[in-house]
Amino acid sequence: MDMLISTTPLSFTEFSDFVIASVDWFIPSLHELSDLNGWILKMYLNGSMFYSKSESEITGLVVTYYNTSKNFVYIPYICVHLDYQGHGIASQLIDYVVSQLASHVYGIYLEVRKGNKGAVRLYKKLGFCEFEDRGVKYLMKKEIQK
Repeated sequence: MDMLISTTPLSFTEFSDFVIASVDWFIPSLHELSDLNGWILKMYLNGSMFYSKSESEITGLVVTYYNTSKNFVYIPYICVHLDYQGHGIASQLIDYVVSQLASHVYGIYLEVRKGNKGAVRLYKKLGFCEFEDRGVKYLMKKEIQK
């Protein structure tokens, strides 16, 4: 699949439209967040975006937060558009994030629902391990070797 990974800032409309379109692709739905619009705005204003496009359509999006005092990255949002799932986009995006940030951080963290077996399997394949059990979720960590 022809895919371009970019870090060029998206407009707030492009960003929020993609996230809002994806809310029901998650279980439970992101509609269950107490302040979905505030969460979207926080990610847009404070996060770094890595996304893939096929022609003009966003196919996948990863948002990262960089903790400068502890030298780690937290990924609060990873999503591949339903029409493009199963084509390796999530793997390519995460590999790209790791390659861009590895020289600056010692670890990358993300949270995943235990029931999302496909995502857990993918993250393990990409070098993440279960770092903390959070009930229905795992906090997973990828250590970056220096």
